[in-house]
Amino acid sequence: MFKNFIKGVLFGASLGSIGGLLWAPRSGKATQQLLKDYVDEVSGSLDEATISAKELQQSVKHFGQEMSHTQETIQETIPTVMNSLQKDIESFQFQAEPRIERINEQVQEMQTHITDFSENISESKD
Repeated sequence: MFKNFIKGVLFGASLGSIGGLLWAPRSGKATQQLLKDYVDEVSGSLDEATISAKELQQSVKHFGQEMSHTQETIQETIPTVMNSLQKDIESFQFQAEPRIERINEQVQEMQTHITDFSENISESKD
């Protein structure tokens, strides 16, 4: 669609320019030379546009291939990463549980000491 639009614009511009050259107040030879130069210029521009379009098409094709490769790599890597993370979490939990128990025991012991200390202070006031 875009390609047809570009062709239409170039065609319209060409016809307008040719019409203007034909009705211009110049001699036939000068008009012919101007027309020849213009056709050569437009032809060169069309060639450049065609080359650019082909390069763009190749780039898009290459990008699609790379995206496909990246997607395959991600699909292969995600299960491995997930398994590794699950193992790390389980290991952390295994290591953390005894530590948490020791911390809770120490908290209980500190609470007992605080209670005893509070009782001793209360007794000494009486």
